[in-house]
Amino acid sequence: MVNIVIFGEMGAGKSSVINLLAGQQIARISPDTHRCTLHWTEYSITFENGTRYQVFDTVGLEEPRLQTGEYLSAISNAHSLITTLKERGGINLLLFCVRGGRVTATMQSNYRLFFEFLCEERVTLALVVTNLERELKMEDWYTRNVGHLEKYNIRSAGHACITAANLLDGRHRDKYEASRGILRGVIEAHCNESMDGWTGGQGWFASSISRLVEYVVGRPKKTDIIGVLTKRCGMTREVAQQVAQQIRDANLPPTVLENYGNMPVPSDVRNTGLPQGYESRPSNIVLFGESGVGKSSLINLIMGSDVAEVSSDALSCTITCDPYDVTISGQRFRLWDTAGLNEGSEGRVPAAAAAKRLALFLGGLHRGDGVHLLMYCVRGTRATKALRTTYQTFSSAIGDSKVPIVIVATCLEDCRPTMTEWWNQNKDQLARYGMHFPGHACVTTLPGARADSQDLRQRRVQSYEDVCKLILDHCSPQQAPHRI
Repeated sequence: MVNIVIFGEMGAGKSSVINLLAGQQIARISPDTHRCTLHWTEYSITFENGTRYQVFDTVGLEEPRLQTGEYLSAISNAHSLITTLKERGGINLLLFCVRGGRVTATMQSNYRLFFEFLCEERVTLALVVTNLERELKMEDWYTRNVGHLEKYNIRSAGHACITAANLLDGRHRDKYEASRGILRGVIEAHCNESMDGWTGGQGWFASSISRLVEYVVGRPKKTDIIGVLTKRCGMTREVAQQVAQQIRDANLPPTVLENYGNMPVPSDVRNTGLPQGYESRPSNIVLFGESGVGKSSLINLIMGSDVAEVSSDALSCTITCDPYDVTISGQRFRLWDTAGLNEGSEGRVPAAAAAKRLALFLGGLHRGDGVHLLMYCVRGTRATKALRTTYQTFSSAIGDSKVPIVIVATCLEDCRPTMTEWWNQNKDQLARYGMHFPGHACVTTLPGARADSQDLRQRRVQSYEDVCKLILDHCSPQQAPHRI
């Protein structure tokens, strides 16, 4: 038996990768109640040569940091996962599943959680890059980005550049079928039945959860940890006390997110304030969101031409707050493109720097024409806690301002039956996370040259119309700008 642990952040396509690997629909999306770190589901997959693989689909970090309650749940899940893996002979291979796009802080945290913390860098890791169906050659993405990944200290023994989207047609469908062979080839090249699985050393569990505490906001109470270890993990109180003390003694270095909101403003950053007399000026619309969600592509859609630089690679394009003036139905607007708020530590604008620039930029608009509308751009995958973190980061920057915030979900070109299905499936979860929006748009920002079917061309037109309507409905030139 060969044991494979597949991991990655929410929306990377782990379940779809498992279905691709199996050649049938066997993986199910975990309900929200099971979306806690290190929760796992096991699947059995047999290749044509008769080799059976046990694939452990795990829930990784949804955001770079863990709340205390989430950490306590992760302790129980880690104990269950490690115990099961030991009984099955250990881990033979790690599959790190990522979307072809930016390297985010959450991606880095998941890599460290599984490769460094759980497996102590002793298990072979292969990278699985998904969402590459619209690359001319899927392998090209890795060729362009392998240097960027290594800069982030994300290294792998092998890789598979694939698409796991099974609802595609035409030449994209051919890439889906080819992807199964690519993925299976990588697995067969790096693990087989003759290999011994890694079962950890003495104190594997205690070591893993002690290092995981690095990502916890604050310090968990020792009594709470002991309670989880005795009640959920079945430890004796004496052993639980020893493990809890090891966790409490763990070093907790400061992280980027702890510095949000209290970073000093550099003196050499330009004041972006605008002259008074806003009645004759364009209405200001600020786009914000994580790195790689398609803010620049959304601006190009609205502008009707490729004025903003875009890329599907690991490093971001937008490093400053750039203005783009556009007229919609005779009304003038100024769209502001901002740097992503969740880029990894080695990116062009790491998270803390992006937060600093954002605060300074909004302060400049406050002293100038003010802000008429905020547009939260998100990738059209499942609503996750990471969306809430970015939302809260931005909300803290604008304080008690009454400026309206609308949401635009991108990358929905393959959403069926219609793009608005994303909103129908996620609006309740967004509300549970405390995010409420007076308006929304579900769109594709796929460039016109890549919209290679009548359906995609129609969706692009619909996207333009829906975003323009969203702007006109919530950003009237008669309304006074909001001060931040």
